[in-house]
Amino acid sequence: MALESGRAPFLLLAVAAGSLLPMQFAVNSALAGELKSVTLTAGTSYLVGAVALGLVLAIVQVRPTWTSAGVAPRWVWLGGAVGSAYVVGSVVLTRLLGAALATTLVIAAQVLTALALDHFGALGLPRRRLNRARTLAAVLVLAALGLRLWGLA
Repeated sequence: MALESGRAPFLLLAVAAGSLLPMQFAVNSALAGELKSVTLTAGTSYLVGAVALGLVLAIVQVRPTWTSAGVAPRWVWLGGAVGSAYVVGSVVLTRLLGAALATTLVIAAQVLTALALDHFGALGLPRRRLNRARTLAAVLVLAALGLRLWGLA
C-alpha cells in the first residue's frame, strides 16, 4: 500500500508528538523529585498546560460552541481525569523503571488499547476491525515489550 502524500504531514506530526512522551516522563519525574509529590507534580503540569493552552486559544481566537458540548455524552468530560491519572502513573513508573522501560510499557498499552477501541468502535470512534496487519502490529509491540522486560534490548 503506497503512502498517500496528503497523509505524510500528519504522520510526521504523530512522530513528533510521540517523541514528546519520554520527554514529558523525564520532565515530570524531575519535577516530582523537586516537589516531593507526584500528585502536586501532575497538578502543576496541568496548570502550566492550561495556561499555555489558554494563551493559544486567545491568540487563535477560538469560540467554543458550549451548547453542543452540553448535549455530548457525559464520558467526553473525563479526558482531564484520565490524563491526570496518566501523568501520575508516568511519574511513578519513570522513577521506578526508568524512562525507556516506562515508555515501552506505556506505548504497548496504548497500541493494544487503541486497537481494541478501533475494533469495537468504542468512545465514538469509527469502527476499524482487527485484520492481519493490525494483529501483526500488536504481536510486534508485545515482542518489543518482551525484549525490554527481559533485558534483551
